[in-house]
Amino acid sequence: MTDLNVPIVPAAPCPRGVEASEWAANLSDPARYGGTAADRSREQTAADSTGTAAYRFREILLHTGELEWATKSLAGLSHKALWRNEDTGASISLVRFAKGSGIPSRHAHASNQFMYCLQGRYLYVPTAFTLTPGSFYWNPRGSLHGPTRAEEESVLLEFYDGPHYPSQPDWYSSPADAR
Repeated sequence: MTDLNVPIVPAAPCPRGVEASEWAANLSDPARYGGTAADRSREQTAADSTGTAAYRFREILLHTGELEWATKSLAGLSHKALWRNEDTGASISLVRFAKGSGIPSRHAHASNQFMYCLQGRYLYVPTAFTLTPGSFYWNPRGSLHGPTRAEEESVLLEFYDGPHYPSQPDWYSSPADAR
């Protein structure tokens, strides 16, 4: 994401009780972030410590219920991309599996995968681990897991601390879906 043609948003109004000079200077270090949060909060272009094109951001609040679900190329899977570090591949998304859908084969990730179940029943078939509302799941980097199946429509908050896959899984027809 070194493309500096992405939209810059106007500076948010200074909140009451905050000095105008503090507010004007209260932006992040230059970074390359993607996802809905970044799309709504790029206030300035800047160069990061390596001289790469980047942006400066301010805090932002997303009401995820107002965001549209984006369909992925795997049947029954959609997501809301909330945040992504374009340099490391780390990301945070909401993922939704329709009842009966899931990941069709065993696989491993190139980083740690963390999921918190918000809704539904999401089954890891070989181990019978079943995520239900309030469940936290951690799949360590390189650990084989799956296939999976949503026993009912399931919504998971999914975090990766780096890139998702070492290579694009065959169940995705789009490289963007494997990010």
